[in-house]
Amino acid sequence: MLFKTSSFYNQDIRVFGGFWGPKLFVNGSWQSGPYIRKLWNHAFRKFKIDTFKNIRTILILGVGGGTVIELLARRHPNATITAVDIDETIIDIARRYFHADTITNLRVVCGDAKVFVRSGNRYDLVIVDLFIGPKIPEFVSLPSFQKDLYRITKSDGYCCINYLREIMPE
Repeated sequence: MLFKTSSFYNQDIRVFGGFWGPKLFVNGSWQSGPYIRKLWNHAFRKFKIDTFKNIRTILILGVGGGTVIELLARRHPNATITAVDIDETIIDIARRYFHADTITNLRVVCGDAKVFVRSGNRYDLVIVDLFIGPKIPEFVSLPSFQKDLYRITKSDGYCCINYLREIMPE
């Protein structure tokens, strides 16, 4: 283990080293690492995200270990990426252990996603990757939040919500 801490939002945050690089484990759930990278690469292939033309602005709700940020920065190097996370500790870990600060077209905002989506900005691509450990915050499935997502996604843009759920032992 490289690092262990907690925050107001997450009681158990750990960073592990590994052959393929660091992995982030939060409240009993992997937030980055080879498995998460494989899942996102598979999703991006299925949605044919590499064929999306004119992606100039990307919003990512949820930073975690920055896997989605890194993958999209490589796929769309000319796009401006804004990533939002409510947990400053997670943002610091993404910078320190996952080198999010080396992505030059990235702006990271510490804030509440459900408030941020009410801003006037619109995006070509919106990715919702919000988790508190293995749980998706309840507001993600609310019609009001989804209407806000629709409003901030440009008319010819795309929105992807990660609803991956882990089966937790009882």
